[in-house]
Amino acid sequence: MKKALAILLPMLAAISLTAQETRPNMEIKQFEEQKVESNREFYGDLPARMTKVVIAGDNSMTDLIFKNAVEESWNISPFEFCSYDEFDRIKTDTNYYFLMRLDKMHRSESDPAMEFICFLKGNEKAADNISAMPELIALPLFPADDNSDRIYTYLPAYMNIIQNYLQKIVDGRIYPSKRGVIQTGTFDKNRNTKVLFRKGDLAYEPAMQEFERMFRGRADKVSQDEIDKALETGAPNTLVSLVVAPSEIYGKAFCYKMIISADTYELMYWKRHKLNRRKGPGFLKSDLRRISRLITPEFKPVKVTGTEDADNTK
Repeated sequence: MKKALAILLPMLAAISLTAQETRPNMEIKQFEEQKVESNREFYGDLPARMTKVVIAGDNSMTDLIFKNAVEESWNISPFEFCSYDEFDRIKTDTNYYFLMRLDKMHRSESDPAMEFICFLKGNEKAADNISAMPELIALPLFPADDNSDRIYTYLPAYMNIIQNYLQKIVDGRIYPSKRGVIQTGTFDKNRNTKVLFRKGDLAYEPAMQEFERMFRGRADKVSQDEIDKALETGAPNTLVSLVVAPSEIYGKAFCYKMIISADTYELMYWKRHKLNRRKGPGFLKSDLRRISRLITPEFKPVKVTGTEDADNTK
């Protein structure tokens, strides 16, 4: 997959970035309140059922890379590609699962929309409202009004993260949560493990001395090109950052923060916080402390006066 992506990206770069998507704007306005039937028997049929991968078929860069990532790595179930028109016809069929991109809104139409990759199950009640479809997992791609190309390098990892999560559901080890809680992997406390934070991914910018002390020299602030290289080459013992958030702070906007293993494509850290003037997009001080404790258990933060930035997470 990594080699295929390295070849595909330059080819796709030649495609006009101004190509318009024909994909319908499907909104799940109350997706965090939806009901998820959480039992092993309900989802135990997933490996035997057909997964319909819904794509626009307009040769947009996002759809092409999404399609390629599925073709290269999807193995938890049989799959077929289908159009949004076909999805609209068969979304009520409980024999199908669906992997697709959706624009989703948190509470009201005044809140910023975000695009996610979602894994859904067909439901009889979905004819008029796809919110009736059980959503097993959703990973953020980008704000609906900002199709950033940063996410392209992460899409192969997304496929692995989704399938690992689904396999745990099928095995009965975890159950999908209607609050959207996602289980993460276990950090390797190997002394060689290093975290690469993209410059610009830190809402809290510690002084270099504090940053070095916090991570014991096992974290760097790097460019996106360096993170892309780590993901494409499967750099061993390397973790990389990803932040997905709206460009403007208004309504009930949220920032999603992830740490992903470059060599195993596992999701190691997952948090979100509500954006406001005090807490902008990126990893907060509390995030950095949590991550540092996970990979450097000997770290003991110095207590200071004042309030700690408390995350408003799921």
